[in-house]
Amino acid sequence: MTLRKVALSTLLLVLVLAPSARAQEPLRVRVTPAVAPCVTAASPGWPGARVAVETAGLRDPGPADVLVGTGVEMTRALEGGQGVVNSDVEIAEIPWVLAVASGNPLRVRSLAEAREKGVEVVVLGGPAAYEARRALAGGGTSRVRESTDRQVLRAASVALLPLSLAGSGERIAVPEVPALRATAAVAVGAAQPERAEQFVRFLGSEAGQRAFAACGSATSR
Repeated sequence: MTLRKVALSTLLLVLVLAPSARAQEPLRVRVTPAVAPCVTAASPGWPGARVAVETAGLRDPGPADVLVGTGVEMTRALEGGQGVVNSDVEIAEIPWVLAVASGNPLRVRSLAEAREKGVEVVVLGGPAAYEARRALAGGGTSRVRESTDRQVLRAASVALLPLSLAGSGERIAVPEVPALRATAAVAVGAAQPERAEQFVRFLGSEAGQRAFAACGSATSR
């Protein structure tokens, strides 16, 4: 075979395989810590393609097709140019809880009691936790430590966090802190914009909301 024919055959092979290779690329979904468990639970229910879930800030650098975060995080991403305006869809609400170690050795029964007893409370860090931090500052002598590490939050004797991040210990409702509103949007510069839009619509659909709630912590919108 001549060199010219080899080159032509190689070019044809690349043209044939390229669409197939692109079709196999996973959809890149960037999620913030509070919603990550629910997005991970929902992703297998989407029939569109493989999904690669990355836990990071919505405004962090790097490629993404879809963004999923809380309402305040998504507002900042849309205003900052990371999310496509008017592509955002509300998915679910995630309540806040006090997660305490099994057996509740510190005998904490409410957020007010945690403040009064002055116990250390580990609270989720980041903009999504603004209302939670404000509630903790409402009086008392609690020591507050922030973290976005799920293992640190779960290992704490007392933690104030979204139910999606709570471990296997006791969970106490915290009505003083408004529930988080999970929201999804297409990322600006998405390599797969059509699939990204489909995935956002899936999360906002009845089937997607059921799958999202499979993490055991969200109520559908």
